[in-house]
Amino acid sequence: MHEYPRNAGTVTTPSDPDYERARRIWNNRFDCRPQAIMYPANTDEVAAAVDHVRDNGVPFRIRSGGHNSEGFCTLDDGIVIDLSKLGSIAVNEDRSRATISPGVHLGEVYANLWSVGGTIPAGVCPDIRIGGHVLGGGIGMLVRSRGLLIDNLVGLTLVDAHGETLRVDEDHHADLLWACRGGGGGNYGIATSYTFEMKPISDVTIFRLEWGWQGGIGVLDAWQHWILDADSRINSRFNFFPQAADSVMTIGLFEGPADELRALLAPLTNAHPPRDFSVRTMPYMECVGTFSEQVPSIRAKFVPALAAGPLSTEALKTLERWHRDAPAGVKTGFYGLGGTVLGSVAPESSAFAHRDASICVEYLGHWHGAESDEEHLSWLSGIRAELDPFMTGGAYVNSPDRDLENWLHAYYGENLPRLMEVKRAYDPENVFSFEQSIPVSLTETQAAAARLPGTVLADLRARGLVTTG
Repeated sequence: MHEYPRNAGTVTTPSDPDYERARRIWNNRFDCRPQAIMYPANTDEVAAAVDHVRDNGVPFRIRSGGHNSEGFCTLDDGIVIDLSKLGSIAVNEDRSRATISPGVHLGEVYANLWSVGGTIPAGVCPDIRIGGHVLGGGIGMLVRSRGLLIDNLVGLTLVDAHGETLRVDEDHHADLLWACRGGGGGNYGIATSYTFEMKPISDVTIFRLEWGWQGGIGVLDAWQHWILDADSRINSRFNFFPQAADSVMTIGLFEGPADELRALLAPLTNAHPPRDFSVRTMPYMECVGTFSEQVPSIRAKFVPALAAGPLSTEALKTLERWHRDAPAGVKTGFYGLGGTVLGSVAPESSAFAHRDASICVEYLGHWHGAESDEEHLSWLSGIRAELDPFMTGGAYVNSPDRDLENWLHAYYGENLPRLMEVKRAYDPENVFSFEQSIPVSLTETQAAAARLPGTVLADLRARGLVTTG
């Protein structure tokens, strides 16, 4: 019989009637059975939960909403520290900053900030909780016009490996703030609140253009060249579906009026007249949720990639071939990033390693039933393998991939040594550890397996982060 502290929030165990609901996460591929789920309701209770798992040597994971696509928020036989009860939002008097707890749904964030005339450039899915996607970067439908979510992160409250509560900002633990701006969640502690700069927003114009699949690869080619030079107020995503769906489309948001947007879209629509074309101006809050589908619990995998510029003709032909007979439920999505606020931020201001990327690419699959796993997972690994030579080799950490062999460098690039140094300073015993957590150090064998570039390996050795073994 396990015993749990009374000061760490409510606890759900396998003997409780709601355990089956409590243990499940969004991705049904990961059907784990934790020994307990703890629900702390404030920072002190989070600290008590950390003390318990550390002092008892119990494996644990951190969960905000359970939407981590690779299941890093759950485990068998350990403890899940669930942050869904941390649900506060506070806006300062001059409405320039908002402090938000990790358990708040994005839809609630947008509604609360809209009520005071502002917003932050967070993700597109209103039904996920904000905590899970902040520290990896935060790419949303305002990324070209307003940058990454971490570029608006000015501070956070974090419970560290010692159970201490840290105030983290430019004046306190600045090295940790740097690491939390792009270093991914769950590596250094548990964030119990985030403080963001918020900016005014009012009416926006949303658009949706759809074409048939035949000739769609030419549309994608035109889109990728168009978006790289487009007005920075235009935010756009392109979806390339299997041939059986007979569809390719771009959707987006423009921070300006409809007439101006139509003129800016003309190079694309004149070259490739869409079969469906809609442009609507509305209050920003009304468009929240229009850029994502609310997908119930399902089996899923996301495979991340980044492109430095427009994909070549050979790459586009490869992409088209893979979608010709693709299984139902897969697609490739493209977020336009280049030529915008994202690249204008000084690289050294954050740990986000991909400011020179022009397009964020995701190969996605959603399906029902374990019997379909092999078909979909084979497709996803196959398209990634063939298209990898045309990509930068980087990957967005908020779309993690267990099958990515060189994930340390793919996620963190040249910033890995500094991130590991911060890890060593704040979590030397590696209390916060999961399948793809930032390590405190690497053995020579691990470093070789990670396929790190020579420059990164030399930097790690110079900092004493590579050990013999």
